[in-house]
Amino acid sequence: MAYDEEEEARLDAQLLSEESEMDAVLTALDDEYFDDDVLLQKHDELVDVSPSRFTEFAIKIPVAGAIDNFNFQDRPYLRRIYDTGHRRILLLCGRQTEKSTSLGNISLAWTSLNVAFKVLYVSATAQQASVFSADRLKSVVDMSPVVRSLTTTRLSQSVWHKQFLNHSQIRVRYAFLNADRTRGIPADMILIDEIQDIFSKNLPVIEQCASHSLFKILRYSGTPKSMDNTIQIYWDQFSTQNEWAVPCYAHAPRHWNILGENNIGKLGPVCAKCGAAINPLSPDCKWVSKQPRNVNNANRVSFDGYRITQLMVPWIVKNPDAWHEHILIPYSTYDKAQFLNEVIGISYDSGMRPLTKYQIQRACRDDIDMNDVEGNMARCEDGVYVGIDHGTDEATSRSVVSLAGYIDGKFTIFYVHVFEGAEADPTTCMEMTAALMTAANFVVAGVDYGGGFDRNDFLARAFGAHKIKKFQYVGRLKQKVRWEPKLKRFVMHRTEVMSDVFNAIRRCAIALPRWEQFEPFAADILNIFSEYSNTLRMIQYKISPGKPDDVFHSILYCLFGSMVAHPRTDIIIPIKDT
Repeated sequence: MAYDEEEEARLDAQLLSEESEMDAVLTALDDEYFDDDVLLQKHDELVDVSPSRFTEFAIKIPVAGAIDNFNFQDRPYLRRIYDTGHRRILLLCGRQTEKSTSLGNISLAWTSLNVAFKVLYVSATAQQASVFSADRLKSVVDMSPVVRSLTTTRLSQSVWHKQFLNHSQIRVRYAFLNADRTRGIPADMILIDEIQDIFSKNLPVIEQCASHSLFKILRYSGTPKSMDNTIQIYWDQFSTQNEWAVPCYAHAPRHWNILGENNIGKLGPVCAKCGAAINPLSPDCKWVSKQPRNVNNANRVSFDGYRITQLMVPWIVKNPDAWHEHILIPYSTYDKAQFLNEVIGISYDSGMRPLTKYQIQRACRDDIDMNDVEGNMARCEDGVYVGIDHGTDEATSRSVVSLAGYIDGKFTIFYVHVFEGAEADPTTCMEMTAALMTAANFVVAGVDYGGGFDRNDFLARAFGAHKIKKFQYVGRLKQKVRWEPKLKRFVMHRTEVMSDVFNAIRRCAIALPRWEQFEPFAADILNIFSEYSNTLRMIQYKISPGKPDDVFHSILYCLFGSMVAHPRTDIIIPIKDT
């Protein structure tokens, strides 16, 4: 689905306008429905049913132009996923494998079977969230009399909030650049869809929504991309890596196939060993774990992981024409990374580093000694500039301050400091930063708006608001950078401005300190990788979970702060209107 900026803005406004009305409706109806004996009797008839049995009984879907019950006969691989008692599930899926359908059915089953059960669904964009709400929730409720009987028109059935007579509810949100829309929403179950497109730094914020729940159920799903992507890191390091094992009866004993490229035959799935036809829907198929949970890895392997590929879904496996259209043609026309990601459901190392170690080394100047801060300040031709990336409460997010100036006519970063350990205390960090800025007698400081409202206020009061320039990343913007007078901050197209800074370092338009001193800080830059998002139709810069990138952003804010006094159209090339 293409990213539509105007539609995203419309949906965002709709969410804000509806949000204040949601809780009031449910509160007003509490007394009226909670004591309804008929409702409670209906609910008691359901509570001992498993999610898969409830789904088969209550949920209907369109099938071949008609409406029929959802069934697991042709989907044997899904029943365990629906019914597992494990709190954390990770689904690594190819496209069109009923990933979002499963999340919708699971959320409806749990809210129907439990009183006052709260589900939070999160996707990357507003459009994804809106489509999920319409196609996987609203249409299913409308088609399924049992589920529909648990609702009423007096309860909220908006895009962002679904309420039920048993006091259960489903909230739908999205979190691309930040998770602010999810803050403060209590949840018993969190569903994150298309997790590969959500920044890993947002996940701990979203997970906090379930911190007070007795259930704390997490269901994450997505389509893999590069080996550095969030979903692949979770799969490799934190999951049981369950694979659907398919037997070939031409061998004695049976040969078990883990579905992949070697199982692609002309008419359907074949044995990777002998080429005989195999059936991924056979009753003998089973889930097997490549990384089973045991006493040695119990603290690390926290997710039950399941890989679902197009090579096992019934509408493709049982139909030779569909096999030709969805498997053979893509196999011959897609590039390798796209085919493995979209069809097979495995990652491929297609993620690219915007900068290499060699390119960073080339930008380093041997005559810039980070230990000689005063000497470097004296060499700055038009004053010192400061860049500050504020840390958050996450373990991998540190506060970083960078100092720069024009030395020999080139914008040069001459000092970087990362606040760690005891220095990471917000009060200590601010005191040290203020002392450094005072000593530098700086011209302008570019600061991170998103991570430090209170800290930016402290700096503005200490040095004057005219010297503290706040910058905020946004996902889409017609210009690369725009001043918002009402908000009193600059907003920046995240991908575009990061690309320009990477390019400036690559061609040595920005200088860095000598390599021997800068090497530990260069790791933050090398942690960043790029991926193309099919959802957003744009490149995204990401970092692997658990790895920092704060030094790079501190340098970026420093450069952009300097441009208030010293514009650089050779670095920040305006986006042409189309």
